[in-house]
Amino acid sequence: MINTYILSFCGIVVDYNDQMKIPYLRSRIEERTEKVVSLRTDTGGEVANQAMHVPFYIPKVPGRLYYYFGKPIETKGRKQELRDKKKAQELYLQVKSEVEKCIAYLKEKRESDPYRNILSRLIHQAAHGLTSQIPTFEL
Repeated sequence: MINTYILSFCGIVVDYNDQMKIPYLRSRIEERTEKVVSLRTDTGGEVANQAMHVPFYIPKVPGRLYYYFGKPIETKGRKQELRDKKKAQELYLQVKSEVEKCIAYLKEKRESDPYRNILSRLIHQAAHGLTSQIPTFEL
């Protein structure tokens, strides 16, 4: 991660919170978390207590996917600085915050998208031709 740029991005699919709402998946996540050896024994708080879950992608058939690339976070020249656990934690929290902002933005745009539903996209293409581009939101 040293001497690189971190470009936050996200695509909304089934996230951790969505998985925890499904009883079967919640029990699987809890089982995995109990079985996994904790690798973050020298840390505390949220980072040390993360549940072990495997994200998977199930787009709504055929769903519209939303992507947004956030601002790059440069790590070039920070090799020594990031050896310090406190500074590395600060970078982690910065990246996490940026990703969360991107997700919140996409969720807001998704809710107000008139073409979110496949039916509205098909009607648009029927009216404007199959090769017409379906409108998206302004950035």
